[in-house]
Amino acid sequence: MKNIFVIATLFIVLIFAACAKKTTPTQTAAEPPKTKATSFVTDVQPLIQAKCSPCHLPSKGGFKTSFETYAAAQKYAAAMVVRIEKNPGESGFMPFKQTKLSAEEIAVFKKWVSDGALEK
Repeated sequence: MKNIFVIATLFIVLIFAACAKKTTPTQTAAEPPKTKATSFVTDVQPLIQAKCSPCHLPSKGGFKTSFETYAAAQKYAAAMVVRIEKNPGESGFMPFKQTKLSAEEIAVFKKWVSDGALEK
């Protein structure tokens, strides 16, 4: 009789423990971690202002293709990536007469394009 009581008690404790356990969704190997989409205003525009100025910013005296607004930059998003990935000395390398952008900076432009070249 004592054994039945112990087994019944353990069974009840296990049921309560199973019901009380908080479950959280787990990430599967097929799902990459969710990251914030890269946007022109937040991520790309500050880099353009810092690395492509004054040439591509008419308000700062630039005379090349303007990347000052989202509409203008979005139109050339893929071409920007191609040019900033080139090495100094290669035809079309950007930023012209400057040092190559860091891998992290280039990654921002690439992610912006792969995320759909979003404005905000």
